[in-house]
Amino acid sequence: MIESINKLLPVDRVASVTKAAVMKAGPAVQPSFERIKKKLELSRNRASGFRPAPIEQDASPLSPSLKERFSSLLRLRTFGILVAVTVCLTLYINNLLTINALSAENEILREKISISRSINAALEVELQEHQTIHRISSQAEKHGLRESAVPAVEIFY
Repeated sequence: MIESINKLLPVDRVASVTKAAVMKAGPAVQPSFERIKKKLELSRNRASGFRPAPIEQDASPLSPSLKERFSSLLRLRTFGILVAVTVCLTLYINNLLTINALSAENEILREKISISRSINAALEVELQEHQTIHRISSQAEKHGLRESAVPAVEIFY
């Protein structure tokens, strides 16, 4: 029966599929390809009654402290902190850009206000001139003076 399973599912195929699945899982859970292959062969040999030598542990070139640093980087808490910092930084930059846009709009509005004030001052002066002419006309009518039909003559020196 084991022979028929070996024909249907070769060891190399199972090992390559297992390796691909482990690679997707991430570096924190990646045993070596050879170790997976040995475990698969060991389980098949146990089913047939053969007992090979035990699998030796993977000698990793990374020191334990370096492994701990990498594993701490892969923790969900660290990922969450990175996401939170990224969101805060994005909001901060968005606020800065919004403040700059509002500042520019504020300057434009200040210029418009100053132009409107100068126009208002000019209109008030013109209004006072018209009121003065109207007041003089009304005072002249009270004293019996009328408007002349002959146009005024200007004398230049």
